[in-house]
Amino acid sequence: MSEHNTPDTGSQIGMTGDTLLDTFPRTSLTSESDFIETIQIPEKPAETVPAGDILRPELAEPYPFDLFSHQAAALNALEDNDNVTIATSTSSGKTHIYGLQIARNLLDAGVLNADGTRATERNDASTALCVYPMKALTKDQHESLTDLYDQLGLDIRVETYDGDTTGDRRAIRNEADVILTNFAALNVYLEHHDKWSRFYSALDLVAIDESHTYTGIEGMHVAWILRRMKRVATYWGGNPQYTLTSATIGNPHAHSLELLNEPVTVIDDDGSPHGPRDIVLWNPPPRDKTRDATPDDAPFTTTDQDSETDESDTEFVAERVPASVEAPKVFNHLTSSEIRTLLFCPSRKLTELSIQRADDHRKHNTREYDLTSKPQREAYNAGLGRRTRHSREHQFKTDVLTGLATTSALELGIDIGDLDATVLMGYPGQRQSFWQRIGRAGREASHSLSVLVGDHRTLDQYIINHPEYLLENDVEDAVVDTSNNSVFATHVLCASDEIALTEDDLDTFAETDRLRAAVQMWREAGYIDGYLDAAAHYCGPSRPQTQVNLYGNNDTDYRLELAPDVDRDHWGLPDDLDLEPVEQNRAYRDYHEGAVRLQNGQQFEVVNVDEERPQPVIQLKPVDHDYYTRTQNKVNVLDADSEETRDINGFTLHFGRGTVLVHYHSYDQMYISNSEPKQQMLATETPPILMDTQLCWVEVPDDVETALVRKYQHYGLETGVDPDETGMAHLGYVAGLHAAEHATIQTAPLELRVDKNDLGGLATLVMDTHYTHNEYDEITDSISESFEAAKHALEQRTQELGGQTRSGWFIYDGVEGGLGFARAIYDNFEALCERARDQLENCQCGQPNGCPACTFDENCGNDNKPLLRQSAVDVLDQLLGDADREDLSEHLPDDDYGGNRRPVVFYS
Repeated sequence: MSEHNTPDTGSQIGMTGDTLLDTFPRTSLTSESDFIETIQIPEKPAETVPAGDILRPELAEPYPFDLFSHQAAALNALEDNDNVTIATSTSSGKTHIYGLQIARNLLDAGVLNADGTRATERNDASTALCVYPMKALTKDQHESLTDLYDQLGLDIRVETYDGDTTGDRRAIRNEADVILTNFAALNVYLEHHDKWSRFYSALDLVAIDESHTYTGIEGMHVAWILRRMKRVATYWGGNPQYTLTSATIGNPHAHSLELLNEPVTVIDDDGSPHGPRDIVLWNPPPRDKTRDATPDDAPFTTTDQDSETDESDTEFVAERVPASVEAPKVFNHLTSSEIRTLLFCPSRKLTELSIQRADDHRKHNTREYDLTSKPQREAYNAGLGRRTRHSREHQFKTDVLTGLATTSALELGIDIGDLDATVLMGYPGQRQSFWQRIGRAGREASHSLSVLVGDHRTLDQYIINHPEYLLENDVEDAVVDTSNNSVFATHVLCASDEIALTEDDLDTFAETDRLRAAVQMWREAGYIDGYLDAAAHYCGPSRPQTQVNLYGNNDTDYRLELAPDVDRDHWGLPDDLDLEPVEQNRAYRDYHEGAVRLQNGQQFEVVNVDEERPQPVIQLKPVDHDYYTRTQNKVNVLDADSEETRDINGFTLHFGRGTVLVHYHSYDQMYISNSEPKQQMLATETPPILMDTQLCWVEVPDDVETALVRKYQHYGLETGVDPDETGMAHLGYVAGLHAAEHATIQTAPLELRVDKNDLGGLATLVMDTHYTHNEYDEITDSISESFEAAKHALEQRTQELGGQTRSGWFIYDGVEGGLGFARAIYDNFEALCERARDQLENCQCGQPNGCPACTFDENCGNDNKPLLRQSAVDVLDQLLGDADREDLSEHLPDDDYGGNRRPVVFYS
């Protein structure tokens, strides 16, 4: 990636927001349309400092640019021996910060002469380790650092060392000044640190690029790998300083501190320039199901998907054209106008579909586009494999391709050259990610265009209806939680294998009590021999590092391969599908037998899942079906145990742990043409997944529940459920709890850097039933991994407990051991509830039970039933203190109210 601080040469105009709206082929679409809004961001000049004020003459004189102010501040902090986090925008010269610091270290250590030549062939004095989240980014940064040192006339040896490295690995370890790698590779190589003794003994600087990406389960692993790496460096005499480069996040100091377990100075006052930018918020028009029936994840269909309906023609919008249909049209229009464009898609499948849909839009608008010359566009995603990805990166960079439909893989700074526009298929979930994606276009002083095509779901509609949110100063927090004991225990084994654990590791590698407990557990299990007061050595099977999976907390990845009887020539398939493995949760959800998936433009059906092999295998066969598949799931919460509580206006909020049972039990076959079911409730034959995880939950006060049960006791069909089928007076109230649960989960990304798909929830009338009780056996001990057995046990427990129990809802982390998100939600619960309440209250769908923009969730295990918007708004207003208890007095009985017998009801 080019990081040069080039002078401002004036804005270059490509396509503006107004030009896009004026030329897009839909007659009803204008800049005044109700579903279009343009935000114009003015250009920002650079704030610079002369390089000679910061750098020694040997570096300042050949360095061809002034330093941005944040570069200067970071280099000064590094000079003062601080660890530094630089949290600034895309293309703000962050690579040059640690690149220049490495050069300073080598000059100070005498490895280089003042003229840049080597003073010694063997470098035992100063080395640097640079770690990147993706191999493609490693490749780019190798070129960037090499170019920088060539420009400065410095003989610095920069080498890449990872799983793709060929050639003399020993020479790299023994001779390189700077080694570039990734955390998956570093995790494995720490075991052989004796081979790296020269490198670690001289380690002065560790650079962690794109550090904001390390959140959730990956962030946990990275934090422990860094602690293990520090033990190894200390063992050999190294004492590294740390430089982290990050996008703008809400908590760069806390996040960096959790990753490093070291003090850190944050530099976040961005001095880099940017040109003028038009951001178009594009809300697709109301959907005409007779003409526009392609679902978000369905294979491609050739129906004409343009709609001439203006939003002003209808009072309410129950459903909109999906972003997956609308965004490829915008992508086609830009690339057909020779505007170099990235289209960001939320899934690998949609990158493939988008290319076909863009071509289809072009063919159906022959008057607008010259069909004699077709723009070159391709899909780009991690599932394509390394060779294909590198080829398409090169083609885009060299102008062979005009457009790439990509997943988040190109959100980071992989060098694909300059581009003019970005299109986002739906809001990516966080402002940090939104700004980083649109920041890929319009480098330096040039004009840029970005289009956010909203989906008809809660988060997107919140952004469309509250465009000011994008411009707020507060950005989402990145969450790293090292309290996950499953992840911690794995890294204790790795650390004990690398260097024996001793009392020196107490409160340095980990807290005293926690480390002692882990060592004792592994000693009793036969994996560790010895004690911390002498030396605790690893004695288990070789290479425990291979058990670390950065994207999960176990090593179960499922390999995708063709079924043995497939005629490759008939289907035009290569010998190697070049597809990445998938982890267990995704395998159970998306790759059960009978599932239909799209890969590289070809439909595949899963015909066999073999879990008996050391690495499970999923076998695929190519098909040409008229349907796609959609998996159904059930969820329950068992044995919740509260660790912390706090009061919010009479509501009790809890944080703790519990067991969550998830069962991807069945799937539906849905016709591509109209999204109607072909076959439903086909069994997946996959067992439930049982997770011990972190939970946040809220209990509703008795008086609020009593009043709202009575207020909504006559609601039935409005919730989406026939009251005659339930026979309970609580339906309208519990439908409100269910809607509040959905809304708080779906708006969580507005406050935290979290994917809502990493969260789950459960609304219930019988909170106590889901708690751990000392007088009863744990439910998880008796259910034999059966969902129905768990439900029966909960019903029996309710009868045994008796008495009044609270109602409310749970939110849980969807990974074994937890991710830290439930804890962050506990800390930020009021802010989440306020966002959720606003979206429920302001949604224009006009439906009592809501719509995808306010209450519906595609992951709902109860088919989005029952739901009631106003009931949820009342609950949240009471929780936030925005409504007085007196507002409910008219619905309270004159005497104590026992109500109808509370049913055992829970909705996920």
